[in-house]
Amino acid sequence: MWSSGLDSEDLEGPASVPEARLASVREQAICYALSRHVPDMAHGFVVSVNQRHWQVSGDLATRIASLIREALMEELARTE
Repeated sequence: MWSSGLDSEDLEGPASVPEARLASVREQAICYALSRHVPDMAHGFVVSVNQRHWQVSGDLATRIASLIREALMEELARTE
């Protein structure tokens, strides 16, 4: 039979872990944008302003996605 090498006294009570905290709705939205929207933006996206559309692609899309990622990371750090 396998033995953990610990006395039964060592196994009493729960382990000490930091208190968990649920992410706020805002944090969840930022994390979702960082994991889904921003990576997609690097491949191109459309900006709609005053009923006009501007297609952003290539290096410009990659650079804008990088800036948005940086801004969202800073925003996420402020919410924690």
